[in-house]
Amino acid sequence: MFRQILSISVIRKFAYFSGVGVIATGIQYVILIVLVQGVGVPPVRASAIGFVISAVVNYMLNYHVTFESRKAHSEAATKFMVIAALGLIVNSLIMHVGTDILRIHYIFTQLVATGSVLIWNFTGNYLWSFREKIKRRTSR
Repeated sequence: MFRQILSISVIRKFAYFSGVGVIATGIQYVILIVLVQGVGVPPVRASAIGFVISAVVNYMLNYHVTFESRKAHSEAATKFMVIAALGLIVNSLIMHVGTDILRIHYIFTQLVATGSVLIWNFTGNYLWSFREKIKRRTSR
């Protein structure tokens, strides 16, 4: 299993996933900053709104680019959204602890949350959301 984790294929997928993540994260951060600075929305709520909106872009790019999935969207999107919802919980908890309890600036806290959720999202999507079924050979 350790070999599989460090295979070139997995590393390549993680690189693509991270690249797609830069786009989705950019969307989330723009929404976060506009809502906090421009509208006065609290950082935890603004981060969550940005996370949800960017998840749609994230799904589409990962489906087509990172994983080149052939799964039906009904299956892949449902699984992706379960992973994303759990990621949203982790993101929101980190944002709450960082901004509301520890009083750390919301951008720095968001950076910590983003790094944490990246690992969760890649692992969950690689191992579950976009995992292709392995055809087993039948012995004769």
